[in-house]
Amino acid sequence: MIIIVVLMAFLTMSFYVIDSYQSSISTNNYVQSVYGKVQALYIADAGFNLAKYILDNDDQSVDSLQDKWTLPFNYSQNSSIKVSISIYDENRYINLNLAGDPGYGKIVDNLFKNLMISPEKERNLLVWIGRQEGTFQTGYPVKKAPMDSLYELILIGFKDEDLNGKLLGKDFYPGLIGISTVYTNGKININTAPLWVLKSLDERIDDNLAQKIIEKRSKEPFKQAKDLVLVDGFTFDMLYKIQNYIDVKSDIFHIVVNVGVGSTELKVDYVYDRAEKRIIYKEIL
Repeated sequence: MIIIVVLMAFLTMSFYVIDSYQSSISTNNYVQSVYGKVQALYIADAGFNLAKYILDNDDQSVDSLQDKWTLPFNYSQNSSIKVSISIYDENRYINLNLAGDPGYGKIVDNLFKNLMISPEKERNLLVWIGRQEGTFQTGYPVKKAPMDSLYELILIGFKDEDLNGKLLGKDFYPGLIGISTVYTNGKININTAPLWVLKSLDERIDDNLAQKIIEKRSKEPFKQAKDLVLVDGFTFDMLYKIQNYIDVKSDIFHIVVNVGVGSTELKVDYVYDRAEKRIIYKEIL
């Protein structure tokens, strides 16, 4: 009986020792995790400042895919710290917050048609951003104001295929996430705009003409918007129709900084307004 009591006491003491040890390990791991995240945040902000420096000191009269800021930056230190920085210009995309505007709204119309997204979804977008009266089925209060993020499209009821793309027959149609924005003033950079954006500028711009624009700028970036007429098939009438919505430079940039500190991984998205030299959006993932 004594042996059993002693054994029970030993097991009870062992349990408390092990529990205390595990708690100590858990606390230590938590402290290390917090420290790692704080360190990663400091490194991410340093990465952003590096990207900002590159953008601020670049030739701001013309931005193209040949510029140094388009190249990804990677850094590692003894495999314990890893950093990657990518910069994209938001002015290569179509601003959905300007749907319904005279002139620019037609570009948004063309985009939805080109991507094979139903007119009903565009109508819902117009209601959500306050460009049109009405209501629609949603589990959220209709905002009646411009979107702060493209992910509000999910609240509006856009499906995954509308956001990330779909395959219809043998043809792939990209989603809105990859070719639209909510941050710009509506100017679209013809030196960086992807094919689907170029096609949406005017219904007369088909795959062939859009590809000619891309080939022309790959040899030498457009120095001014009117240089588009140097592309075979692009007319002065097309230029007159879209000249108020295009440019050869960018003001808004999306900077993505990925940081690894030991086992801690962190991604920070910044949207930077180079003209006003300020961060207009930041998200830690």
